[in-house]
Amino acid sequence: METKGRLLVVDDDHAIRKLLERIAKRAGFEVETAKDGADALEMIEARDYDVALVDLMMPRLSGYELVQRISTRERRPVVIVATALTNGDLATVDDTMVRRVIRKPFDVQAVVTSLADAMQHVEAKRATLTVSDAAPQAADEENAAESAAPVNLQAPC
Repeated sequence: METKGRLLVVDDDHAIRKLLERIAKRAGFEVETAKDGADALEMIEARDYDVALVDLMMPRLSGYELVQRISTRERRPVVIVATALTNGDLATVDDTMVRRVIRKPFDVQAVVTSLADAMQHVEAKRATLTVSDAAPQAADEENAAESAAPVNLQAPC
């Protein structure tokens, strides 16, 4: 089975981490997990992920700090936040970095829907990059074809 994408689940609660991992694997994702933001940051620096599903309240490096650090990376995953916090608590999260918020306790369908939405966003970005990368190449090929065409140096009769 082809995977839908690479997911990093970050939560200090072992049971939630395992539940999210199981849901994501059943949805077709390749999944790795981290027990806190510090471990997650090391993993993100070592490997690219399409999506990061991040708890906000964690030891060592909180989800807030992790989202902020992810935002400085050139290649960064789409971020989904899983939290039991209120909207007021979420106000300090960089909302330009967070694609979705899943409320704890969450239902399985909400997780699957959020992951599918995140991957649609990833695929749309990839398609945009592919088109923008191909446009200069097509122009270069067109210029090369024009310069390769024979030039008639004879004067018209």
